[in-house]
Formats: sequence, C-alpha cells, structure tokens
Amino acid sequence: MTSQVSWKFSENYYGSSQSDIDNYVFSYSLVDGAYMWGTDQDILNTTGMNVWFHIPGGIHESQYDILDTSYDVKSGEHLIWVGNLMPFSGKKLHSKDDYFRDDVYGEFDVEYEVDNFFSKDGYLIGEIYTEVDDGHDRDTGLWSKFRINSYVLITSSSYLRPFNFGIYLLAYWSPILFFMILFYVLYENLRWKPRIIPKGYGEIIVERNLPQFVRFDIRSAYSEMIPSYLVRARSHEKRIVSAHKNGVIEGIGFIESNGKAGTFYGNHVGDMVNYTKVKYVFSEIGRGLKGFRTIEKYNIFEINNLQQRDLSFDTAHIKPIEEKHLDAIMKMIANEDRGKKSKKYAKWVIKSYEDDIAFGATALRTETWIQSIMSDLFQSNYPKPESIVNEIILGVGFATPGEESGWLYGLYVHPAFRNHGIGRMLVLARLSALKEIGCKRAITEIAEWNSPAKNIYDDYNAQIIGQINLLGKKMPKVKVRRY
Repeated sequence: MTSQVSWKFSENYYGSSQSDIDNYVFSYSLVDGAYMWGTDQDILNTTGMNVWFHIPGGIHESQYDILDTSYDVKSGEHLIWVGNLMPFSGKKLHSKDDYFRDDVYGEFDVEYEVDNFFSKDGYLIGEIYTEVDDGHDRDTGLWSKFRINSYVLITSSSYLRPFNFGIYLLAYWSPILFFMILFYVLYENLRWKPRIIPKGYGEIIVERNLPQFVRFDIRSAYSEMIPSYLVRARSHEKRIVSAHKNGVIEGIGFIESNGKAGTFYGNHVGDMVNYTKVKYVFSEIGRGLKGFRTIEKYNIFEINNLQQRDLSFDTAHIKPIEEKHLDAIMKMIANEDRGKKSKKYAKWVIKSYEDDIAFGATALRTETWIQSIMSDLFQSNYPKPESIVNEIILGVGFATPGEESGWLYGLYVHPAFRNHGIGRMLVLARLSALKEIGCKRAITEIAEWNSPAKNIYDDYNAQIIGQINLLGKKMPKVKVRRY
C-alpha cells in the first residue's frame, strides 16, 4: 500500500506559511490482518492489529462502523484513481463530521470528510481523507489554518480489484484520439482544397462540391441525368467533385462513400481523378489515365419513344419492392458481388429503395415451376435463394428518373432463375414506371461480353450511344459496380 499526505499550515502571528508532501509505503498480512512493515499512520496500539482494510462478507448494508467512524454506503459504483494512474470501480463508504480541538497547537474548529472505496467482496481499494482546521482567537485576533489531504491506495494485493478499463482508455487515449482527429481534419482540409490547374487555353479549377452561379457544359451520354445524379449523390453520401472554367462546369465526378471508386463525366477526368485519389474509375474515356488499366468495358444503350410503347409486364411476379424485402435483397446482391451473404456489402440498396424506382421479382414456393427449379438447385451448385416466409426472391432492378430521361441500373437475377424471362420482366417494369412519370427515353449500360442482357434490349431497338469503362490501378478482388 502507498500513502501520500499533503498538508499546509498558515498563521498571522509570524505571518508564516508552511506546506509539505509526505509519502509512505507499508504492508499488511491478508491472513491475520497484522501490520508487517512500513510507516502506518493508523496502528491500533491496543491490539497491534489493522482490520480497517477488510469488511468480511462484502458490502451489503447501508451503514458500517470502521474503527471509531460511522460510514454511509453510497448507491452505485464509484471511481477512484489509484496512484492517479489506474481507475478502479467500487463501493464508496462516506463519512463527514466536525468537532472542536484543543491541544498544544491551539484551539481549532475541525471539519473532515473521508471516503473509503471497497471491492464488492469487501476489500479496500483506497481511502481519500480531507481535513480543515480553523483556529481563531477573538481577543487577540490571531488565527491559524491547517489543511491536510491524505490518499491511501492499494497498489498490490492478492485479491481482485475491479479495474475500470473503459475509463482508463478514455483518460489515456482520448488525448491521442483528439490529436488524431485534429490531424485528420487538417489533412482533409488540405486534401480537398481547390486546385488551380494551368492549361494552354486557361486555368481549370478542380474542387469539392459545386461553385455557385455556374452553368453546365458536360459532354456525355449521361448529360441529361446529371441533375438527378446530383440529388441522389447527397442522399447516398457521395462526394461531388467538379472541374470548371470561367463559370462553366465542364466535368463532374461522384465519389462513393468509401472513397475507393468514382464515376466521372465530361472533360478533365484525369485532373479530377488525381484530385480525389480514387483507385477505380468509371468514365467514358477509355485510356490516358496514368497508372490505370482497363478492367471492363460497357456499351451504353438508349431506348427511345417510351411514351409510344406498350410496356405491360407480369404483375403477378414483378412488383415494387417493399421494406420487408430489403434484407433478403441485400444478401442476394452481396453474395452475387462478393460471395458473402452480408448486408453490409450492399447497404446502398436502402437508399436506392428510398430514392429511386425499385422492382423485385418474387414467387411462391408452391408454384410448380419454382418447385422444379428448387429440386435441381443443389445439383446445379447454385447458392440457396433468399426468401421471406413462403416468398422467394428471384431478382431485382433499380431505375433513377430524370426530367425526360431515366437510368436503368442494378439488375440482379439469381443464377437459378435466369433464362426464365425474369430479367426481361424487370426491364419492362422499370421502363413502364419511367413512362408513367413522363420520361421519353432510358439509358443503361451492359458489359460487352453480356450477350444475354443485350438480347433483352434488342426487343426495344436500343441503340449504342457510347461506352463507359471501368479502369483501375489493379484488378479488383470483388465486383466493382456503380449505383
């Protein structure tokens, strides 16, 4: 055990003031309570025993008498810092009183307060004692004051003391955490500081977000969708980056919330990529980004004349998805992209459900064609489809509406149910919804190798109007999609 006693004495006869700090180290036997060695301030001379450090049976009463002092037990757990370094939790026994003192040092009014902290088993963790002695002589006007603070702390014991690990981390790591956060804020401010890039024809400014009072001149197959992308980017917590000159935005980028991938439209893609430091890029440029390779190419298809088309579909199996479907859909998509049925890999589905058009394909287990497919499921080595009670999730598709154009994206069909017209019906359902809200055309992108998906759009005489490419600094381990 260690003890630290600090005191201060002051008086007005000589006008003096003194103070000091004394430290003690002492030890007791836990077997019989006998004082073993050190400088103990509380030896009971009549017995030579020291019993105040242990309450047999633990703390269960509301009041205890220890030596010659009565203590009230405070409710709950309380904290004491042993050696001002280690936080321990325990029961606090509190006592407070006052008395009159008349001895060789003079006459004093004394107030003291003491807190003893015990483990739940009744073993002492520490003691904090404070005392204030005020002496005053009315006849002479002389006074003296004495202050004492005593800390007795158990630094080593054979019994368990409840260490408060949470408070320890908070006390010692919070300053480090504060500076880490401060460094991060400074780093982010420097990283996203607008950059002025000189060009032969003038200066291009690349910055985060959009400057005010500008107009758009973005040359892209997706130019009509940019306003809708801006709205959904904020909802999906994406970063927006722009490249502008003389009040005209010539390039824009949308960075995914994880900061690893981004989609860029218009000019100055290389400057925006260098500014954002993304690892994967979706862009209509096919080459020219230093350090990036082409991972996949997608043809951009446009379907025109939506208002003149018959877009009826199978409403028995294709319906707008409901909130109850979200968990199952997220697991299906995560398994498709990453091989893991973990919802955290497809959290974007929630925002797309809230902001966009979302259709799902479902069927009942009791349907004959479903039973036939399910019976061959394990022989085909397909993953088990997600279901909600008796309803099986077959596929899903999303669409973002614009003013006159819409964007089809996120088409997923479970492998076991492909080649049954599910994808075609999901395309029809989304086109029908876009038609209903007034869109005249729709665009989508399909990987160059995906002939089955291209065949769906042949029915609508879809035209290839461009190409968007996935570029990366290295080959990804999992599927990289834009949504």
